[in-house]
Amino acid sequence: MIYLKAFIYSFIASLGFALIFNAPKRSILPACLVGGISWVVYEFLQVQNCNYIFSAFLAAFIIGILGEVFSRWLKNPATLFILPGLIPLVPGAGMYYSMNHLIAQNYNSFIAVGAKTFFTAVALSIGIVASSIFSKSLRRVRIRKQDNGL
Repeated sequence: MIYLKAFIYSFIASLGFALIFNAPKRSILPACLVGGISWVVYEFLQVQNCNYIFSAFLAAFIIGILGEVFSRWLKNPATLFILPGLIPLVPGAGMYYSMNHLIAQNYNSFIAVGAKTFFTAVALSIGIVASSIFSKSLRRVRIRKQDNGL
């Protein structure tokens, strides 16, 4: 039940940003599904006591893979699915709290929260890049097999 609630909230957040980005009507639902699935994956890994960096990386990797799949299926750019899918994972609260600690001159908390936020953002970007590289390499392998008649 907790995952269903998390899915619904992240689905709605992704919906809002899909509408802001003027996504075509037929790509809105898949973009929202990507956002919902990614947050559920992140939450599931957190419950399983996985490192927050690994959780963010794997969720972003799944976003990228799903974005590429929906991109091929619906003949739209992958960014239409990746950007709304990333929105629920962006560490906005971490950015807010790190700046709040900086203003309050609580430098130890600022560094701790800021580092966690920074590494989460880096893990998200590396996950998206890794999924893009992975999907492109699969495409190349498939093209080579077709060229060789396999």
